[in-house]
Amino acid sequence: MASERFSKARRVRRRDEFQRVFDLSQRAKGRYFTVLLAPNEPGVARLGIVASRKLGDAVRRNRAKRLIREVFRRSDLLPPGKGLDVVVIPRRELFDAVYSSLESDFRSTVRRCAARLFGPDSR
Repeated sequence: MASERFSKARRVRRRDEFQRVFDLSQRAKGRYFTVLLAPNEPGVARLGIVASRKLGDAVRRNRAKRLIREVFRRSDLLPPGKGLDVVVIPRRELFDAVYSSLESDFRSTVRRCAARLFGPDSR
């Protein structure tokens, strides 16, 4: 059975990595979060989360991050063979949502963003 651990190789971690995504990315706003997509060198899909204090206290920010990581882990929408950095900025509405609506919003937002980045034929 494969591990579902969210390894360091699958995360955007350093400030310069986040800055590169903010500078070079395509952005799409969804109902529950904003998604930024940028191509990367490692060739693997990596996730970064920016949960500011506007979102709430530490408990709420950590819950938002856990939900986003799980949605990302279960999604298979990113084009195969293309390395992407995905940065997600959650919104407060995320806490009132059902998990299935989070998944569908993430799916549609990433598709819109990927279409801008790679063209309409990319999934």
